[in-house]
Order: sequence, then structure tokens, then C-alpha cells
Amino acid sequence: MNISLPLGFALSSLLIFLTVHGEIKNAGVFLNAHAFMMVIGGTLAATLICFPISQLWIMVKLFIKSFTGQGRTIIVETVMEIVKISEKSGQDNDFGDLGAIKSSFLKEAMLLMKDSGLTDEELEEVLEKRVDLQNEKYKRDASTFKIIGKFPPAFGLVGASLGMIGLLQGLGSPDAFEKLGPAMSIALVSTFFGLVVANFFLIPLSENLAQATEEDLIMRRVVVDGIRLIKEEKHPLLVAEFLKSYLTEHERELIHVTPGSA
Repeated sequence: MNISLPLGFALSSLLIFLTVHGEIKNAGVFLNAHAFMMVIGGTLAATLICFPISQLWIMVKLFIKSFTGQGRTIIVETVMEIVKISEKSGQDNDFGDLGAIKSSFLKEAMLLMKDSGLTDEELEEVLEKRVDLQNEKYKRDASTFKIIGKFPPAFGLVGASLGMIGLLQGLGSPDAFEKLGPAMSIALVSTFFGLVVANFFLIPLSENLAQATEEDLIMRRVVVDGIRLIKEEKHPLLVAEFLKSYLTEHERELIHVTPGSA
């Protein structure tokens, strides 16, 4: 699991809680349903206008992938699978059961190499094109959170404006002066909600997903290089050492080549 993500959310929530209870005499003022609905409901409505639901579902899957820390694990597993395929290929010129490959992009690339009849240059060109287009798509999906992060502060200001309008309407009443402070504080609650949702959650999350996109790009680069090396019938040791370049020192220790494979 990517412990930094839930830890960051927990720390930011604790910080907000302690600050609110330490600085605000009546913390119950933040339990304002109208402010909450304006910020959250307005952000959701604007998001649905900007993006199709299918793209929002892709964002959810990206978030889960980032939350569970699967990015680096998938890269290591992909390297292991390519090394095993290289060993199998060197022993009896057979790639084994391609259906058992976990990495969907690696499986797709292996099927192209085996059944498409493409030349080495054409195969590499096709794979590079798919890597570039998929990376651009993931970048757009990751930047969606950054775009959504612009909405909460704006709707927070809308809620504050509505609160100020209500406040000004009551200035002519006999007890207007006594209600001025509480009414103004309630008006600013929606602004507070908007800033918190954007800067503590959505914008940091967009940066986290951008990193997940980079990890997906590395995995696809591993596949392209691995397919090229297998096509060139390189020794499994060379395949393993070449692909280890994409891994950290600790991750490299997980990659092993079967003795005697050729």
C-alpha cells in the first residue's frame, strides 16, 4: 500500500480538526449544511458538466491504483514476466502460455509479436505509438483532479456571497448588530470548505496521480524494451540486467535468472 497517501489525508484532517477546535470558540458553526451543499454539490455538478461519467470512473481506478501503491509493484512483476518469457524462449523457442501473463500491455505486445506478422521495425513502431497515446490519455485523466480543484474555492465564494446577501438583508432589524458577527462567520464557512477541499485533497491528489502516470509509462517502456530484446533473441541474463535499469537497487534484488537458461 502507498502509505503516504492515507497518511497525508489523515494528517491534513487532524490539522484542520485541531486548528478549528483551537482557534474557534464555537466549532459548531462549521456544521452548516448550506455551505457544505454549495461547495460539494456545486463541485460535483460542475464536474459532471465538464467530464463524462466514464472518465470519472477511470479517475477512480487511477486513485485506487495509486492508493494501493500498485505502480512500482506492476513494474517489477512485468520485468519478472519478461525474464521468464526470455528464458522459455531460449530453451525451446516457445513463449509459453501467453494467457497467463498478468500485464495486459505485455500480453498485447507478445500477441502482436507472435501472430501479427509485423517486422521488427513495424512492431516497435506500433508499440511506441501505443505507449505515447496511452501516456497522453493517462496524463489527461490525472490532470482532471487539478481541474476539479478549481471548482470548490469558486463555489465557496458563491456560498459566501449568498451568506453576505442574507446578512445585508437583515441589517434593518432591531437586533442586526448582534447578529452581524455570527452571520458573517457562517457566510465565510463555505469559503473555508472550498479552500480545504481544493488545497488539502484535490490538488495534492492530482500530483499523486501524475506520479502514477509516470510509473505506468515506465512499465510500458519496460515492455517495449523487453519485446525488442526477446525479438533479438538476447540471452536472459542480458534481458534481466538491461531491464533492471528501470528498477531501484532494492527492486533489482528481486529479479533472478534461472541458472543454465539460454
